[in-house]
Amino acid sequence: GWLVDKYGPRRVVTVGVFIMGLGLIFFGMTDSLWMYYASNIVIALGTGLQGLLVMSVAINHWFRRKRTLAQSLFLLGFSMAGVVGIPILVLVQMNMGWQTSAIGSGLLVWAAGFPAAQLLRTSPEPYGLQPDGDKLDADITPESTDNGKAEDYDFTLREALHTRAFWLVASGWAVGNLGMGAAQVHLYLHLEQGLGLAGITAALVWTVASIANVPSRILGGYFGDKVPKNLLIGGATISVAIAIFVLGIANNLQMAMVYAVLYGIGWGIRTPVMNAMQGEYFGRKSQGVIRGWLQSFTLPLTIAGPILVGYIADIQGTYRNAFMGLSFITLAGAGLIFLAARPKPPLNPER
Repeated sequence: GWLVDKYGPRRVVTVGVFIMGLGLIFFGMTDSLWMYYASNIVIALGTGLQGLLVMSVAINHWFRRKRTLAQSLFLLGFSMAGVVGIPILVLVQMNMGWQTSAIGSGLLVWAAGFPAAQLLRTSPEPYGLQPDGDKLDADITPESTDNGKAEDYDFTLREALHTRAFWLVASGWAVGNLGMGAAQVHLYLHLEQGLGLAGITAALVWTVASIANVPSRILGGYFGDKVPKNLLIGGATISVAIAIFVLGIANNLQMAMVYAVLYGIGWGIRTPVMNAMQGEYFGRKSQGVIRGWLQSFTLPLTIAGPILVGYIADIQGTYRNAFMGLSFITLAGAGLIFLAARPKPPLNPER
């Protein structure tokens, strides 16, 4: 977050693409436990430098009135990766082995990522524009901005930390991600070992979730620019919670597909609206570092969640109780987000 505020997305993403591709290639050469851990650390570092935070910050710099729709369209790339990429990756693994697929993935990240990174620009003003493509002398009225509210202030990190909204968003996002992250990490093991599905069939479940994700992102982008974003995110998180509960009680492919549809809908709405909400709530100047702090609060729960769920599943021999518990935790995250109304402008701006 600090790096993208200071140096812009192009440099940060270029470095991230290099590191992530290198990590995947290193992962494909893994033949020991220490190499497994080391390669995952490298991949995670690369993902952080060229992933969702950096890209969504760039989108928020370029859009205001239609920022949620822009975030949704940008995230269709993630959805299509699930629709197309996951089945291809599974087929390559089945026919050529996981090492080859990992090394090939790293090379693909380089081939696609380096050229794409050079197209990124920090903000519209140096090009004679305002957000949304407006001219610099365009008259932007309060009615033309998000939800009829003029975006005429930017929070510093210190100012953001003193708002109730920051802590509600941070805690709600962290608790919600605990359920989502743990369910995603253990999804394939549960589908293959718990439900007895073949690997390609388990991949189909995630493909269905990604397909449901596509129209949901577009709907979220449309309504996110018209209704309070915290209400939309809270509703989407409830959909995710119900999906995780269904996954916990699932005993056949049909119920797994119900999970996939509900999860895809909630996931599709939740992510782009949250990205846009953070830009709307705290402005543009320091949004990278503010977003970095917001997401950092999710890390302890994101790390602990999959470990705890795996431990419970090892003891009980099933994911059923762990997933059902995750669903209620995710509901709590929805409640916190519902309470996170947009903060008022800082009383004594640090300018």
